Amino acid sequence: MRKLVGWFLGAWLMGAQPISVALDKPLMSLNPLVLAREVESQVVDLVFDRLVALDERGGFVPQMLESWETSKDGRDILLKLRPGLTWQDGTPIEAEDVVATWRMLSLPEVRKVYDLVGVRTLDNLVVESPLTVRIRLKKARASLLTDLYNFQPVPRRRYPPSKNPLQGPLNFAPVGSGPYLVLPGANGQEVNLQRWSGYLGPHPGRWEAFRFRVQPTDPALYGRQLLAHEYHAGELDWFRHYLLRRGAFGDGSLVSQSAPQASYDALWFNCNPMRSLLGDPRIRLALAEALPWEFLMSQRRFRAVRLATSLWPAEKSWAWDRKAERLPNLESGASLLAEAGWIPGSDGIRRDAKGRELRLVMYSKQEFGRRDHAQAFCEAAKKIGVQIDLRRATFDDIQERSAKGDGDIWDYAWTTSLDPDNESPLFTSEGIKGGTNVTGYRNGEVDTLFEQGRHELDPGRRRGIYRRINDLIQRDQPILQMTYGVSYLAVDRRLRGLGFNILGQTYGYVPGRRGWWLAD
Repeated sequence: MRKLVGWFLGAWLMGAQPISVALDKPLMSLNPLVLAREVESQVVDLVFDRLVALDERGGFVPQMLESWETSKDGRDILLKLRPGLTWQDGTPIEAEDVVATWRMLSLPEVRKVYDLVGVRTLDNLVVESPLTVRIRLKKARASLLTDLYNFQPVPRRRYPPSKNPLQGPLNFAPVGSGPYLVLPGANGQEVNLQRWSGYLGPHPGRWEAFRFRVQPTDPALYGRQLLAHEYHAGELDWFRHYLLRRGAFGDGSLVSQSAPQASYDALWFNCNPMRSLLGDPRIRLALAEALPWEFLMSQRRFRAVRLATSLWPAEKSWAWDRKAERLPNLESGASLLAEAGWIPGSDGIRRDAKGRELRLVMYSKQEFGRRDHAQAFCEAAKKIGVQIDLRRATFDDIQERSAKGDGDIWDYAWTTSLDPDNESPLFTSEGIKGGTNVTGYRNGEVDTLFEQGRHELDPGRRRGIYRRINDLIQRDQPILQMTYGVSYLAVDRRLRGLGFNILGQTYGYVPGRRGWWLAD
């Protein structure tokens, strides 16, 4: 072990200056089985290969696979692994690893962290030879290549099933298949990567080393660190990004970059009637009329914001519905509450026939400025008689509370996937069982439609299925979408090769970050 540590340190000291990347929140794990959040994927994408990758144009290309063959009826698929590939511990990558990973993704403890439903629900995977896997499906699936893209196998001998997959010796010392090794000492706050000389895959790294470090929670301190060149790339709050664009932030050594993302900011409503008053959909619909759209639109000169009207992001998803939605109206919200039996009291707070006050608890992260969207929403809700206790918390704390059903409203963004089928655990009964559907929303028609959409091969009919799902969820309002996401970056002028994939991310495609380098 000492020899290995010495080799790592020697390679680090002799290598080039690492490209330093800021992360907006702490890492939970570098285990590909439980990549519930985008922040972990940013690092893991350099450490583990996928079965198939995306190219710069958004097409699927082989990565760990040499090829795949699909039968005419779409139900029989033969996957062929590239010969000669090894894990970073030197053992060969085999078909058994692929099948073992697939089985582990169905474990309840894994699904509770993140349910990779597309991969997990492949009907049957069998090993046919050391380098071939056969997938047998009961029905052909339209999402097959996206499922293979989401599949990042792990070495079966190193990743045995665990009751708590977020804990374990390999979570920050992974044995990967990609072009970069994780150096000793990695943790939730900082991860250092060194290019692996043993990588034989098709998409190697160009730069010698990377450093990922969590940025300070204080925006002013983080801004000073950017100006001191402690990071070569990192997300920036929208106001400082605006200043950077205007030349009022920095000395010219940083440049601004931005890209629309396949994501949206949203308020997640607790739909469990045993835990929250929001189990009544009429209250949820009334709160939807309190969306602070005027406040959100007032920031347009600083931010490229756009009101979200569909679960599938505008111009990022083929399932996006272009139809116009009417603007929220507080009078409509007040009428809905009155119809539901909630009458204003002398203090303005509504009460029902049982004397219960319409008081809710909302958890939100503090945004830039004295007044943010969470405060604007609470102010609008108060005008229709809903008192919201706004409590500030970290992103991790908010997600943990939502998983436990603690509170009534949770405020955090969600990044969608290449295929809308991957969002099914958020809104289906199966997602409640797995623990991913934090709102507890139930709708039998939505369950059925997601199952149909997974297997519908006709593009037009499939698009219609997901648009119908969107209509039902907008009607029932388990979440209140606010704006589609935009990635705001501050980038060192020396950094080259930066680009965005079709989801608006700097990773998840080739070359992506594997093609980054620092100019002299």
